[in-house]
Amino acid sequence: MSRIHLIFGILLFVTFTITGRYMRADFPDKGEIDQAFRMLMRSRHIYILLSSLVHLSLGIYMRLRPHPAQKALQIAGSAVLTAASLLLVYAFVVETYELHGFSNLSRWGLYLSLAGIGLHLFGGLEIGRRE
Repeated sequence: MSRIHLIFGILLFVTFTITGRYMRADFPDKGEIDQAFRMLMRSRHIYILLSSLVHLSLGIYMRLRPHPAQKALQIAGSAVLTAASLLLVYAFVVETYELHGFSNLSRWGLYLSLAGIGLHLFGGLEIGRRE
């Protein structure tokens, strides 16, 4: 599971760099763009970076717990985080290039990220005493 997060995190980081190049190529006259739209673009771009860093961290540190309920929470958290990441990339494309404005896509991507981290939090807590 951690290897999947690591690979997915690297792919998201590559996506982050590609989206940055697209913004630079498509919007070279930054001074003439509406500043609210520019902030929206940049925030959606940064959400992709945040998502990649979460996956990279999980890829390095995550260890599945032996208890079945905890393992299920961790796997569910990973699935939710993956869906959130895909939604955030989709939100970048839609809000930046199609709508040129706000939609609920990025909001739900962030909510799903919060839910996925919460599932990992509860799934990763130690139960009982250390030996």
